[in-house]
Amino acid sequence: MPGFAVIDLETTGFSPRQHDRIAEVAVVLTDTAGRVQDEWCTLVNPERDLGPQHVHGISAADVSLAPTFAVVAPHLARLLEGRVIVAHNASFDTRFLRAEFGRVGLPVGIDPLACLCTMRLAGTFLPSAPRGLAICCELAGVVHDGAHSALGDARATAGLLEHYLGLDDADPLWAQAHEASATHSWPGLAVPDGFSPVLRGASRPTGHWLSGLSDRLDRVPFPVEADDYLALLDLALLDRYVSFTERGALLAAAEEAGLGRAQVESLHRGYLDALARVALEDGMLSDAEVADLHEVAGQLGMDADDVAAAVERAASGPVLATLPDGGAHLRAKASGAVGPGGDDGVGGADALGGADALGGAARGDTLGGGVATVAARPRFALARGDEIVLTGAMTRPREEWEREARAAGLAPWPNVTKRTRVVIAADPDSLSGKARTARRYGIPVVSESVLEELLGRVEVTRVR
Repeated sequence: MPGFAVIDLETTGFSPRQHDRIAEVAVVLTDTAGRVQDEWCTLVNPERDLGPQHVHGISAADVSLAPTFAVVAPHLARLLEGRVIVAHNASFDTRFLRAEFGRVGLPVGIDPLACLCTMRLAGTFLPSAPRGLAICCELAGVVHDGAHSALGDARATAGLLEHYLGLDDADPLWAQAHEASATHSWPGLAVPDGFSPVLRGASRPTGHWLSGLSDRLDRVPFPVEADDYLALLDLALLDRYVSFTERGALLAAAEEAGLGRAQVESLHRGYLDALARVALEDGMLSDAEVADLHEVAGQLGMDADDVAAAVERAASGPVLATLPDGGAHLRAKASGAVGPGGDDGVGGADALGGADALGGAARGDTLGGGVATVAARPRFALARGDEIVLTGAMTRPREEWEREARAAGLAPWPNVTKRTRVVIAADPDSLSGKARTARRYGIPVVSESVLEELLGRVEVTRVR
């Protein structure tokens, strides 16, 4: 007798009728006594935004690497074949399973007799328990790690199942469920070769993202035309967070321009120099400006020494030379650890700092430690009448943001058009249709954290 298939799903919302999709699926296989035999889990690309990410914690960068349900379906069907399906709130999970299999042209009927719900069974085996998985596990003495992850919840549900079976394995409901599952058939699909589950954290780099740039590329002589790369860098650093999607775009732009890693690193040092020059135009370096320099350095694979060196070069200019100590106090202030953003940090409320977005032609050399010269240009700013678009489940209600945007003179828009100036996303790697359209048009997609600052400096008219 095959036993049980304990399943749990993480989804983009509560209803497949409202176009919600599966974003993660986990299956724990047990024998007829509830003892774990195997487990399996993968993220699923829902081909839309991820809904309440603060609940399930799945990143758009990770699911962008994951298979769609059409690819997952054959593997899942094989795991479920001949087994009793078990889930906590089984009606929720089976509703999504039917919808997803139907969407790929494989309508399935799930026999309710071949499906057990540990939430409903709690009324029999844990009479005092409420409905929630966490409290049921607590009352049953079952470990529940990784709440709101499909595998964590599936493991906990499997633990509940084993507890129930230990209390009364002679209850007729078990035999009835096994009998029903033996006659139920899942679609017999060929399992494609080369499939590998994608787990949370798949997009997290093992080194800095620049490691994806080949060192074997033919070098192009300096001065180089790096405008395209620098323009992308401007947009990527608008919120002081280079997202997974932006990293890929930057690497592609560098390879298209024939830039090797040493040349890109030279451009990054020049970019940091340009920020430092802007910050030091008034002969002062505020704490916010220091934090901003460290934030950018971390995103571009540099450290505190690079920040200090950038300030050193900027402080050697004619303005700083007029200060009593020649700017030595500013160089000292720039020293310290890279800010909290680091390689995987997210821009904060001061993400744009006082620094301008930069671009223009770059000049320098290809030697290690070389610094390209990057010219400054006006920072990104919104002007009255500009259209902005919001997408995803944000930390604040979207209506509040739209109300504040209108008060600042902006025009929140329901859809992305070529007139859209910026898309604000709950996750800058969002897979929503709005975010995908924005990237196709070259419109920046930035995190919610930067919106408040953008609203605080809306210009009457845009400076050309």
